[in-house]
Amino acid sequence: MPKLSLVINKNDTAKHIYQTLGMPETLDCLVNSGLFDVTYHTEKISTTKGERGTVVYFQGKKIYIDFWEYNNPTWTLPVYNAGFDLIIKLQHRNSLKNNDELERVCQRKHILTNGLTVEDRQKYRDKMTTWTFFCSKMMLPFWGKEDLIQPIPIERLGFFCGKTWKSRGAMLKKFERDGIEVIHSSQETPGQKPLTDEAYLYKMKSSKLGLVLGGKASHLTECKNRREIDFMMLSKPLCINYKPSYYNPLVEGKHYIYIDEKIDLKNLENQYNIDEIARNGWQWYQDNASPSGLVKTFLQIMREKLNVGTETA
Repeated sequence: MPKLSLVINKNDTAKHIYQTLGMPETLDCLVNSGLFDVTYHTEKISTTKGERGTVVYFQGKKIYIDFWEYNNPTWTLPVYNAGFDLIIKLQHRNSLKNNDELERVCQRKHILTNGLTVEDRQKYRDKMTTWTFFCSKMMLPFWGKEDLIQPIPIERLGFFCGKTWKSRGAMLKKFERDGIEVIHSSQETPGQKPLTDEAYLYKMKSSKLGLVLGGKASHLTECKNRREIDFMMLSKPLCINYKPSYYNPLVEGKHYIYIDEKIDLKNLENQYNIDEIARNGWQWYQDNASPSGLVKTFLQIMREKLNVGTETA
């Protein structure tokens, strides 16, 4: 049986200092899976943050995969005019299924309002889906090689290290009240990386809970955080203060624990079976965000959204 046709931009698989997080690794998974007849093109959409998206052709269907956490490049006229059959935006917000909310945001922020109708924007939104997400750089050596992760004894309930944005302020104060270590990090600033990768990994492995706060988001995107994937890889019970959208959903109370300023972190073990939640999260990761899971869900999306690749079902 002939392999399925996959055409990608070779330049988007290149690993360099200015690469888009997750893009080369994701494309490499598809290329190296052995399931596709892979060829290459040089097409790129010239638009704001256009380097954060990539054009893929699968069985003749034209697909855009957007890795950026903000509205762009997807919500720009050049991408709209490119005539994609499907747009996979990793941080697409499922709540945008609400037409009133979509229109309110687009009008307030002047997004695709020049010459397009309400129906045009809704039909464009309907081309979009979420997919998966990717781990942090320090976890890449273990991505697909999770058996190399050696467990160590638990030393702490949890910790937080990252940006101390205003939006995170209430939860950070809550962590500190509960005796959770909070470390400010601003890695893009020289001298502002408080932990080495080795020290950070040690703290994650020696934590009982995987505490994660929402990352960057915008009016049309949500606040996924790569630590979600990191902690699931480590088989830690994921505790997050947001509800992320994935093609195959992460289910609250099954795959993760939703936390807010009122929750008693020290009492979670009496409220949840945290070992079961850790196992469920690890399995979700295997099925949806590991290298093999990423490829499997890509094919699932192609079948269910575009009705192509059905011969592999």
